[in-house]
Order: sequence, then structure tokens, then C-alpha cells
Amino acid sequence: MSPQASRQRPHDRQPSPPTRDWIVVAVAGAGVVVAGYLTVTKFMGGTAAFCTAGGGCDAVQASRYAMLLGVPTALWGALAYAAIAGLAAAGLTAARWQAAFLIAAGAVGFSAYLTWLSAFVVQALCAYCLTSGAIAVGLLAVLLWRPPAIAGRRSPMRPARLVTLGGVAALGAIVLGAGIFAANPESSDPTYREALARHLTDKGIVMYGAFT
Repeated sequence: MSPQASRQRPHDRQPSPPTRDWIVVAVAGAGVVVAGYLTVTKFMGGTAAFCTAGGGCDAVQASRYAMLLGVPTALWGALAYAAIAGLAAAGLTAARWQAAFLIAAGAVGFSAYLTWLSAFVVQALCAYCLTSGAIAVGLLAVLLWRPPAIAGRRSPMRPARLVTLGGVAALGAIVLGAGIFAANPESSDPTYREALARHLTDKGIVMYGAFT
């Protein structure tokens, strides 16, 4: 074998297949379970387990923010978690990891926006929604903890690049969601007022008004 052929052989070797990241799959799977359960509950018109009528979950699930583009908002979260789980199960190459990171960053941003709406607009909090948001944050943290081993100035894992792309994904999800909600101001669930009244009554909140 000539020295030239010997030098070329390492470059001709195929890279080893990416390793499946089962930790990411497990965390994303937990998100699918929680968001999927909220989706089924919304479709069935029932109340989530351990959530009493008039409680925070009841009010949040009956609000117009529980529906997005004609389907339960939780369904979009379940799809995002499922996409990340699929990417991790296939093996996180640099491109797949970056896609998973962008989806997770968008999920964190949108979850934060929904939590703000729940707290300050609906004035109620849903434990399941908060759990889903916490899973999104945890999933993003796990992805950052376990990136594929790629280095160099052109690596997609450079901190400045990640901060920029993650911020754009999170802000983009918030703007897109806010725009859709704003474009459909009358899309409230017809049971929202009833659920809100039960929630306010349960909290002992009374509103007084006067006419002149």
C-alpha cells in the first residue's frame, strides 16, 4: 500500500452513525403525555383529573387561549414534544440537534407567554400547563447539556449562535401565537364565562358595579 493511499484512507471512512439520545426521548415523552392528556380532555369536554370544577385548570381550559387554529393549544405542544422525541430517537446529528433545540426554545417561549396569559388575563393557573412548561424548560436544558461533539469556529453549537437562534425561536413563537389569538378575538369557548364565574366564586372574589 502506498503512503498516499494510506493517508487518504482515514478521509474516506464513513462517520459513525449518531447515537440515539434516550434521555432526551424520555423527557420529551413526558411532555407528550402531559400535553396529550390536556388535548384529549379538551376534545372530550371534560375536566382534568385532580382539578375541581371552578378551579384554575377549569378556567384556563375553558378560555379562548386553550384553542389555537381550531384545535386544542395543548395539541401543538404535544406535536412539538413528539418531534423532538423523534429526532432524538433517530440520533442527534448536528442538524437534528439544532432542529430539536429550535423547537424546544420555541416551546419554552410560547409556554412562558401562555403562563403570562393565564396569570394576568384569565387570572387562573393550570397545574398541568405549568408542568408542561417546566418540561419544556427541562428539555431545553437537557439538549444544551448533551450536544453532539462538534467543534470549530463554524460549529452550530457556538454559544453566541445558540443564544441568537434560541431567542429568535422563542420570540417568533410568542409573536405568532399572539398574532393568531389577536386575529380571532371571538373564538372563546362558550363555557368560559361559566367556568370563570365558578373560579371567581371559589376564590371568594366579588365584583361591584354601579350605573349613574
